[in-house]
Amino acid sequence: MESWEQELVDEVRNLARGPFAERAGDVDRTGKFSQENVEAIKKLGLPGMALPKELGGMAIGPTAQVRIMEEIAYGDASTAVALNMHAIVAGLLAGMPPFPRRDAVLRDMGHNGALICGPGSIPSGEVDNRKAGYRVTEDGGDLVVNGKAGFASMSEGAKYTIMPGVIDRGEGQEPDVALMIPELATPGIRVMYNWDAMGLRGTASHDIAAEDVRIPRAEALVVPAAMMRVITEAQAQISTPETQRRASGALGILAIWLGLGQAAFDFTLDYVRQRHGYLAGAVSGIGTQPGYRADQAWAQFGIGNMEHWLETGRTILYDTARRLDDTFATPQDFVRLMARTTFHLRRMSEELAQGAMKVCGAHAYVRARPLERIFRDMVGGNVMAWKTDELQITLGQGALGMPITFVGPAGS
Repeated sequence: MESWEQELVDEVRNLARGPFAERAGDVDRTGKFSQENVEAIKKLGLPGMALPKELGGMAIGPTAQVRIMEEIAYGDASTAVALNMHAIVAGLLAGMPPFPRRDAVLRDMGHNGALICGPGSIPSGEVDNRKAGYRVTEDGGDLVVNGKAGFASMSEGAKYTIMPGVIDRGEGQEPDVALMIPELATPGIRVMYNWDAMGLRGTASHDIAAEDVRIPRAEALVVPAAMMRVITEAQAQISTPETQRRASGALGILAIWLGLGQAAFDFTLDYVRQRHGYLAGAVSGIGTQPGYRADQAWAQFGIGNMEHWLETGRTILYDTARRLDDTFATPQDFVRLMARTTFHLRRMSEELAQGAMKVCGAHAYVRARPLERIFRDMVGGNVMAWKTDELQITLGQGALGMPITFVGPAGS
């Protein structure tokens, strides 16, 4: 990282371990979205941190972006998830062909700190992805949008949303794909305010519904599905530092797991050094002798396992962030790197979540202590699209020379 990037990371660290951490318990208990955290993020210019300077962004490097997400997650994972999902959508737009609406939205992000949300999943409470998404019809010079999609993290702090939709061209013909970037205040768009989850409660990951939303066709990108397929297949055959940097959003998710893991580990160390009494000391013929849990071999064993996963996870994640600017022999080599990194950080998150609860025990699993929230937020990370077993199968296939893909919340 450059010196100015390190200074920015330090500023974020102070925010996260100060006011963000102080508010995190209340955000979790109430399930509210922290507008205070968002305003602090805007003041630092983080909505445009990875955008090029010509758009008003910082052109921050992948390592600094990863470190920023890690630090925010240490204090409040909900804020980190909301910001990272904005960064993923911003990166997606920046990698698309220019068109006037896209360009204006990116400039608003870079110069004014505007935020965006991206509903890209099945709506909350539903299980059939065939019912998700947006359908588009044409009416004169307008596109008319209807439908609903879910998990639009940052929806309470965002000015814009991204709406990909399909224009049906009739039986026997392939559809067109429309990409729209309307403001959330556009008539017919509704934020459903229905996010209610076990963890990551302050992400404002609500459903976004559209009912007869009219968007001028001139403000959208409309591409035939066949052309989109050709472009996607061609991109899969190319791996350059520019295209690889688009993986920064995926690494941001892993960095959130790392920040949460560090928070769980730090809590565990502090807790076992203070935990004294029943089940903390060796048992004698006259009962349990007082002692500290930190002195017990079983606790030391658990902490050692936690430290192993935390530090190897950090090493691998930072190394991958640095390697986004490398030239790989083939695109598959880069895909395998991303799969390996995600697998290891996913296993790290699972081990840290389970290890902290096993070592600290019942008295740490009360809402008066932050581990209860940290644990649920870590489990929230573990339910994301990447599955440990599936990633392990993918790694085996890649090692055998079979072509593999890396698909998840941040795309392919």
